[in-house]
Amino acid sequence: MEHPIELADVLKELHNISGFRISVHDTDFREIAAYPNELGPFCKLLQQNQEARKICVANDLAAFTKLQESKQVYVYHCKFGLYEAVAPLYNFGTLAGYLMMGQCLDTLSDSPRAVYESASPYVPDKQRLLDAISQVPARTKSQILSCINIMDICAEYITLSHRFVLSKTNLAHDIKIFLTTHYMEKLSIDLLCRHFFCSRGTLLGTFKKKYGVTINQYLTQIRIETATNLLRMTDKPIHEIATLCGFTDQNYFSKVFLHVMHQTPSQYRKDCEG
Repeated sequence: MEHPIELADVLKELHNISGFRISVHDTDFREIAAYPNELGPFCKLLQQNQEARKICVANDLAAFTKLQESKQVYVYHCKFGLYEAVAPLYNFGTLAGYLMMGQCLDTLSDSPRAVYESASPYVPDKQRLLDAISQVPARTKSQILSCINIMDICAEYITLSHRFVLSKTNLAHDIKIFLTTHYMEKLSIDLLCRHFFCSRGTLLGTFKKKYGVTINQYLTQIRIETATNLLRMTDKPIHEIATLCGFTDQNYFSKVFLHVMHQTPSQYRKDCEG
């Protein structure tokens, strides 16, 4: 069975295509994921200076604000001369965050010098600055625009496939729907965290608060209810029913069934036939 592409995979593939750092931000403009995780050498060096860091933050906030107005991918130069772009991420029609690609140079001959002159006041070690600038990915303007177009397509994919869920208002409901439609698959808490892009604490706590049961308890409930229907309404063998209900082992299925229904699958089927 094919597995859906996770958001982390999208970030990694975008980076592999472009060579640029790809990051995701929530609606409060906080970075919550990125690939690679670390800033590039230039940005990392520059942000060691408090004033330069303030400039970078203000620059990103201005870009996010502009995007909120236009609701379309926004391409711009940062204050230090690097290309960046940001695209909106939606969850069921509501703005849920931002996909950002950037920290790259064009291939014009004077671009590195312009970046150096902008950053020089904030970095005392000039040779270190030059070395950092030399490591900034450089692409032609055409290549940059092509990468940004791909980023925009990926943002639409993330939106349409609901890969990005940060709203805690609907999170519990979305988890419930996911469990109801994927109970037959091999599921884990870690998989759900990756799918819904949230921590274990948020995932478990939000669901328990909303429905009064744990995720595992609800998943077991769905699987056993499905099993009882199959035992009652079909003549499928028990090992096949176990697989159809998401159990990889018939013995474990029987153990769980006995715990919930207080009788084995065979006894349940026999009672239904009688």
